[in-house]
Amino acid sequence: MGNKLYYTLIAVLALLFGTIAYCFASNEHYSGICVHVLDGDTVDVVDDGQNLHRMRITGLDAPELSQPYGQQAKTELKELILGKEVTVIPMGMDKYKRELAILRINTTIGQIDVAEWMINKGAAFDWGGKYYKAQDYAQKNRLGVWSDSRFQERPWLYRRRIE
Repeated sequence: MGNKLYYTLIAVLALLFGTIAYCFASNEHYSGICVHVLDGDTVDVVDDGQNLHRMRITGLDAPELSQPYGQQAKTELKELILGKEVTVIPMGMDKYKRELAILRINTTIGQIDVAEWMINKGAAFDWGGKYYKAQDYAQKNRLGVWSDSRFQERPWLYRRRIE
């Protein structure tokens, strides 16, 4: 009886890990050039086949352009990736038919996660908890959105209020 339970557990774990590996493998990444920055978390990328992709960077939420620091967030993102090659890791689609994606850029010091960079600079908020250390750094150093002690309304609350 003990061996049967052991083999069942091994089979279940193998199936679980296989499913997880498939999910990651199916998110094939590609490269492209950032051709337009719409705001602090939305960009247009043209891939090697000259296809245009509008994408929302996952893991962050930047202030809306009409909010305090919204224009600064757009400028920060422009300086980082506009006209440069980015690696795109697709994560799905949002309700506006934008590609949700992790973006990375190669630099002389290695590959940079765009969301982490933006949050670390105080140009965006951590969305989902993955970049909490970057947000803690920006908060402690009073960077960008964290520089005003009166603080601004969070972008997700602002959108909910104006929609």
